[in-house]
Amino acid sequence: MITVDQYLKNEWARFAQAAYAIGKNSVGHRYSAVASIPNGTQLPVKRFDELQRAYRAWLAFNEYPAE
Repeated sequence: MITVDQYLKNEWARFAQAAYAIGKNSVGHRYSAVASIPNGTQLPVKRFDELQRAYRAWLAFNEYPAE
C-alpha cells in the first residue's frame, strides 16, 4: 500500500484540470476523484503505479491515457 499525501493530490488535480481543458473528461474525472480522497489514504501499489504512470507521461511528454 502507498500513502497519498497532499502534494501528490494537488498534482493529480492539476492533471485533471489539464485533461478537462482539452476535452479528456473521463481522464479528468478519474484524476479529480482520486485527488479528492482524504490525506493519508492508502492505495494499492498497482493502482498507485497506474495513476503515476499516466501522470508522468503527461508531465514529461504531454501525453494522456486512452479514454
